[in-house]
This record gives sequence, structure tokens and C-alpha cells, in this order.
Amino acid sequence: MPAIERTIALTGATGFVGRHALARLLDAKVKVKALVRPGRELARADGLTCISGSLEHTASLAELVRDCNAVIHIAGSISGRNYVDLARTNATGCHRLITAIREQAPEARLVHVSSLAAREPTLSDYAASKRAGEDLVSTSGLDWWIVRPPAVYGPDDPALAPLWRFLARGLLPRIGPPQARFSLLQVADLAAALADLAVADSGAQTDSGKRLFCLHDGKLDGYSWHDIAGIAAQRRKGPVRTIPVPPALLKTVGALNMFGARLSGKTPPALVPGKVAELVHPDWVCDNTELPGCPDWKPMNMFEDCLIDLPGWSRYQ
Repeated sequence: MPAIERTIALTGATGFVGRHALARLLDAKVKVKALVRPGRELARADGLTCISGSLEHTASLAELVRDCNAVIHIAGSISGRNYVDLARTNATGCHRLITAIREQAPEARLVHVSSLAAREPTLSDYAASKRAGEDLVSTSGLDWWIVRPPAVYGPDDPALAPLWRFLARGLLPRIGPPQARFSLLQVADLAAALADLAVADSGAQTDSGKRLFCLHDGKLDGYSWHDIAGIAAQRRKGPVRTIPVPPALLKTVGALNMFGARLSGKTPPALVPGKVAELVHPDWVCDNTELPGCPDWKPMNMFEDCLIDLPGWSRYQ
């Protein structure tokens, strides 16, 4: 990273990806202003200023971005009863942030973390809400970059721990068609790319005008379920049995989860009909061919090297 003193605003700092992005920036001696929801906390650190608030609070957003050189926007919602629920954060919240940047730091760069799901906005309310956020960023008139990560994993993410536990015991629940392929990205590599984008000189823009791109761990054409089973078998030095999960079962569970959420008025769990549609989609492969915003970035972590450090794996080894 450049040795120029910079101040970066960060949303989503208490989340899985946000924690790693924050650590990367602080390690690079970059000053960080982090938006933190009331009731959440971040450990004190040199160079870190916490701003209490959320994407719903215009005053806290103004304070967050004031005098910043760049904004890394990671905060988002992954579950909701409908599109309106999800868009409240993923689109309307993004709009409030853009307005704050225009008013308080119009020269600041906006690095917007979207999702590979936004490539297929008709699949789910979540995908549509993430695409809506992208559209707001791309028409904002700001200096912007949009990053669409694929499935992101890491050693401190409990969400996928059940899958790693199954793999360690020689079982792979296959969610989706057998021919499905998908890209993966270790969270530290994503954090490195976001930090590089935030501190890159404006001259990093290319004549191609491309500002929206995907990242993966360097495996061309992504992974298949067979690949994942093979990697796990090598690491555990034993066979791995693939167990197909019927799409009908996933759809039933998703529908029941949504029905229960509507009855209770609570936010549904992650597995809802839209998420099922994403899970059974056959193609979540992305391409690292052109990375105009961070040309020096290279993924450092391949899945086969990281598997044994994932939560749930070592317990069975």
C-alpha cells in the first residue's frame, strides 16, 4: 500500500468480511472510521475511530465519511421477508451513504462490496436488492468500484462450520445439481483487495472504463462438488461420500421458514425460497482476468490449503 496518510471509512466492520478488512487497513497504518451499530463494539486500536450509528442514520453517515479519502461499504442484509425488507439496507441504505459522500466527501472513492448473486437478479429478492445497490453506485457520479465476491470462507466464520464438520467426517452434502460449478475466495484475500482498491491512486482507472469485477482464489473455471470431495479426501486421507440434498426438501424447508417468519413478524433464517434458488443455480463461477483497480493483487489462499484450518475440521482430525 502507498505510504501516503489516508483515512478510510468502513461500514460492516463488525461482520465477518468487515473484521478482516479492518485488520488489514490497521496493519497498513491507515486511519479508519468505522460505523458501528449501537450495542456492538470493536476493540480499541491505534488509528481507529468508531462512529455509532447505522445506514438508517443520516447524521452518523455524514460523520462517518467526513474528511475521508475512501469509503469501503460492506454492510448489508442477507435475510428478509421480502424485497422491501432487503432493499431497506441493500438499496436505500446504500443511497443514504452515497448522499452523505456527495455532501461531505465528494472526492472520496466508494468501494462497494456487492455479491456474485447480483449477476442473477431474477433469482431472489436478495439478488435483486444487491443489483439495485449496484445500480445506485454506478450512477452516483462518484469515483466508485464495485466488487462481486463469490462464496467467501475463513477460519473464523461459524456459518459454514457444519459443512466443514461433515467433510472432516467423510460426508459432503451436495446442495444443487451435480454439474454445478462455483468460485471460492478466502476472506483474507478479499480484505486485501478491498484495502488495495481503497488506497489506490486515481490513476488506477483504465481506459476500458471497467469498474465492476469479481474476485476468486485463482482456480480457473471454479470448483465442482467432485473437486471439493476430492480435496477433502486428500486432507483427511480417507474417502468422502457425497450425499445429494433433494431440491424439493430445500424448497419445503425454505417455504416453512418464510411462513413462520410471516406469522411471527420476525426476520426469517437464511434458508428461504430465494436462497434455495441461489443454491441450486448451476453457475457461480467468476473471472479474475481483468482487475483494473488493483492490478498488483493476487490471491494467496487456495481452498485445498485452507480446509484444515476451517472451523469444525480439526475437531475430527
